[in-house]
Amino acid sequence: MNIENCRVCSSTHLEDCIDLGQQPWCNDFVLEDQVGKESRYPLMCTFCHDCSTLQVKYTVPKEIMYADHTYLSGSTKTMVRHFQTVSDFVCEELVDGKGLVVDIGSNDGTLLSTYQNNGMDVYGVEACAKTAAIANENGIKTAVNYFDYDCADRIAQSKGKAKVISAANVFYHVEELHSIVRGITHLLDDDGVFVVQASYLPNLLKSKAFDIMYHEHLLYYRLENLNHLLSLHGLEVFDVSEAEVHGGSIVVYAGHQGVRPVSDKVTEMIAVERAEGYHEIGVYKKFNENIQNLRANLQDLLKKVKSEGKTIYAYGAPAKGTVMLNYCGLDSETIDYAVEVNSLKFNHYIPCTGIKILDEKTVEEPDYYLLLSWNFVDEFCRSEAFQSGKRKFIIPLPEPKVISA
Repeated sequence: MNIENCRVCSSTHLEDCIDLGQQPWCNDFVLEDQVGKESRYPLMCTFCHDCSTLQVKYTVPKEIMYADHTYLSGSTKTMVRHFQTVSDFVCEELVDGKGLVVDIGSNDGTLLSTYQNNGMDVYGVEACAKTAAIANENGIKTAVNYFDYDCADRIAQSKGKAKVISAANVFYHVEELHSIVRGITHLLDDDGVFVVQASYLPNLLKSKAFDIMYHEHLLYYRLENLNHLLSLHGLEVFDVSEAEVHGGSIVVYAGHQGVRPVSDKVTEMIAVERAEGYHEIGVYKKFNENIQNLRANLQDLLKKVKSEGKTIYAYGAPAKGTVMLNYCGLDSETIDYAVEVNSLKFNHYIPCTGIKILDEKTVEEPDYYLLLSWNFVDEFCRSEAFQSGKRKFIIPLPEPKVISA
């Protein structure tokens, strides 16, 4: 359904600004007999003129999106290294490596394993039974549940307060936003740290990364509006850092209000956001125009490659790849196959494209790979196939181009 009130401040002063068309739920990877039967939903971003939050207008029920999720945190070395870096900082600088860590949307337990490496007790809350099972098999205690205030209260009663609560690339996914933040405030120890990792909206706009906008990502955070949300429930941001993952992310450290001194980095980042106009709708309308031009340029490049008789496969089948392909009108007539390392996706099809996903190890090298997992381009360019000159990538963002060794 379409929202009528802002997800953060409940204002009705909303204005549509970014239109990505009718899109399937991006993780609705289907088997052959389901191809062509996928549901589509409007994918429109709307802007709140009162608290300046950019958010998705149409809500796909969480029971559809998370009951059978296929993303695995541990599938790329880049994310594992990044998680370990954050964990090391938290344990060495903020909580002295002792106590309970609770991860919201803990996936396969990759992030929690980095805290476990640092001697912390860990507990995951994950909505998808398949990925929770993987975590439990790997020794990461994980409950199959949606995190909210009631869930937080049960954890507090059974395990005590948490020294660290983490939400890595999931805090913009949630429908029951205020119940979740109240739960975090309730579960977090007096001197505990809430660590939020999220794609950073200004970076997303600068790199034209429209494909990170999808139904699972209900909100798009700048530091100012994230801090405003937390402040409504007695929390405040005290530190922030940037990370080169998911197209440019922020790692935000928050605690109970007044407990820790607020870093100058926080006030400086908010000041820059306002100076660059991210609290006003104009930048988002301009972004909508920019990505329309990008779409036309990518279509032209792929059409030229195909006219030369070349084969194009997709490299990776991430959620954002579904958005990229559907927004650009690309299907199996242009992209022959997609390849993956995530076995949960093998022999499925990218939603509403008819593009079959194969095990990367089993396919012949195509003439070109359209790099849908463009946020890990540096990692993929270190492969032997690329370094030898055999592999060529078509990079879609921020401007379509071909790269090779």
